[in-house]
Amino acid sequence: MNWLKKIFKNIRTNSPSRLPSVKHIKITTHWNAHPVSPEIELIVDNADLVMSVYLNHYVFNQYNEGDKVYIRFKDCSKYSLNTCNDEGFHYGQYRIKPTEIAWGEFYEILNGLDRNLPKPVVNLSNENRYNKHYIFSLKDYTFECLASNYELEFSNQIKLKSNSNKTYSIVLGDNEIGTSKLEKTDAPMGV
Repeated sequence: MNWLKKIFKNIRTNSPSRLPSVKHIKITTHWNAHPVSPEIELIVDNADLVMSVYLNHYVFNQYNEGDKVYIRFKDCSKYSLNTCNDEGFHYGQYRIKPTEIAWGEFYEILNGLDRNLPKPVVNLSNENRYNKHYIFSLKDYTFECLASNYELEFSNQIKLKSNSNKTYSIVLGDNEIGTSKLEKTDAPMGV
């Protein structure tokens, strides 16, 4: 058994009793990120950080494959997108008890967790001292940030508002042989 200890000596597992208890508000009530490939994108927009992820259309029938949620973190001062996945989280390798919050959900942390985010940390601003603390666990990553607030916008609502998806006819000679709905009006690869 000593050979196992040597191999795994650098893996930190926290005793659940040493991890902090946190008060939180669960934000993902009628939606969640795609469980296999959320395809996280982060964009800094002035003082805000915008995160987009694909929605879980397997569990929530109101969403279709390809629908996204855009989470705008207002006045974001810093964020961390670290590589703690579900296995590490459940083995106590993250900074919250695995029984405190459910993996794969989006929360506002009210208290009990320090604001020293796990590395790597991206500092966007030092001006906001009274930020709210958010945490979102996604397949192979855990996201944390400090921001003044958040806003949600779902792409299926955006599509209805802007009608940005266009239907294109595929024509061979004089015959229409099919249609295609493209997300943008630019055909890929010049086809």
